[in-house]
Amino acid sequence: MAGVARDRFARGRQQRRRVGRVRAAAVMLAVAGLAAACSGGGGTVDATGGGGFNFVQQSAGKDFVAAGSRHEAPKLAGKNLDGTRIDVASMRGKIVVVNFWASWCAPCRAETPGLVQLSKANPTVAFLGVNEKDPAGAKAFVRDNGVPYPSVVDRLGTLAAGWPVAPGLPSTFVLDANGRIAARFTGPVVPDDDLKPVLTRLQAEA
Repeated sequence: MAGVARDRFARGRQQRRRVGRVRAAAVMLAVAGLAAACSGGGGTVDATGGGGFNFVQQSAGKDFVAAGSRHEAPKLAGKNLDGTRIDVASMRGKIVVVNFWASWCAPCRAETPGLVQLSKANPTVAFLGVNEKDPAGAKAFVRDNGVPYPSVVDRLGTLAAGWPVAPGLPSTFVLDANGRIAARFTGPVVPDDDLKPVLTRLQAEA
């Protein structure tokens, strides 16, 4: 009888170990899924070096390109949230801030008030959002937060795929007046601390 009890105990311990391993694997998959949910989509040009855009890292998440080393920004055109077609090429001659975002992205929500304030304080600078796979929630978010600038809808992530956008949202780019990428910010920005100095630098180049 003692032997039978020991066998039962051993089998129970093995079963508990298997259950523990399964639960651990499930937790890891769930964490991975949450991380992917904050992603703007795969197939981007380059999440690190920027696909040859000559970025020089200024600090964590902040890249700048000297005037003589800049490359023209990839094409970016589509319908905005109201269905009107918009093309970043039509903004040539102005400094342009391009912000890849989604309403379900917590860092995107956090940076929006600062972007709104900065856009209002810099009327000579064009601001353009690129809304990632979020047409349903985007309209309400823009309305509720008083976002004054338009957003191109990127339903499938194909627009982001042409830009050196990092895997996770948000990502923000600054184009000079010649339509070339001058700066990139990976992750949320603090507009006054991050974007404003770049705008001042580019305005001084003109």
